[in-house]
Amino acid sequence: MSVGRAPALHVVNFEESGDCTLERIARESQPGDSVLVLGPEAFAARLRELGARPGVEVRVAGRAFGRFRELPVVALGSGAVAHGLRARAVVDGVDGLDGLDGSIPLAGAPESLPPVQPWTGERRARVRRELGLAAHDVALALVGEPSEWIDPSFAIRAASMARVAGAPLRLVCSPRTPRIGKLGEFFEQAAQGKPVIVDARIDRPWEIFPALDVVVLDQDGAATMPPECAGWRGLREGERSIPAQPMSPLPALWALACGIHAFVHASVDLGAHAKHALVKRFTDDVAQLAREVHAFASSASAASR
Repeated sequence: MSVGRAPALHVVNFEESGDCTLERIARESQPGDSVLVLGPEAFAARLRELGARPGVEVRVAGRAFGRFRELPVVALGSGAVAHGLRARAVVDGVDGLDGLDGSIPLAGAPESLPPVQPWTGERRARVRRELGLAAHDVALALVGEPSEWIDPSFAIRAASMARVAGAPLRLVCSPRTPRIGKLGEFFEQAAQGKPVIVDARIDRPWEIFPALDVVVLDQDGAATMPPECAGWRGLREGERSIPAQPMSPLPALWALACGIHAFVHASVDLGAHAKHALVKRFTDDVAQLAREVHAFASSASAASR
């Protein structure tokens, strides 16, 4: 722990987090800090796999019958932060926790982009070959944190329109993306038989983003398809359906760190990176997104990567 720095507590809920969130916690936490993991032991174990330092205490509370059981008593204090609304709601709903009056703060977009190790041209070419990308293909990834929240229909419609108009697009997505098999057929028809590329590394941007060209980060799919895009989220007391919530900016920030463009829904808070030169915002106008994706994919700079 740094001299003069109070111990920090990170609270994370598996319902709303993936490897991007866990990697951030592993990277930012210091010896003496604690992490309260709301979720399975296997989810908590990913913190160590992603580099959590020795001396960072990890406590786990599993979920049973829709509730987190045996929540450890933790000292919140001024250094507590929740990585998501659901993580904060669970802690807020427990009596007897020692610390703040009211809610603990949410972890916003980090001030700095994540650190990226430089890739060689050979490594980039190898990964693109693994994905089945031709030299002229522009690889567009549908991203989300977690991927189970993605409603791919909007982005696939936009990409298909751009493809029909001549853009050399290939789509890449996580296997955890809802309904990607069925919706991917729509793009495959537009792409003259070239299917959507499904690769689990999309959920670990540091393993694949430098080989891609652009990402699309949409809003929470619960805004349009609540049952399909609920992911691991369970109904909380008083809820009749899963409400949409802000999407994590972390996949987009990884794209910026890797030097690739990011089309980001206007609802996503990028913090200090909102004006980054590689960021392009979109709303709910699918034709507008299609035009902008087409312009990017057809540009000389994209074709020359």
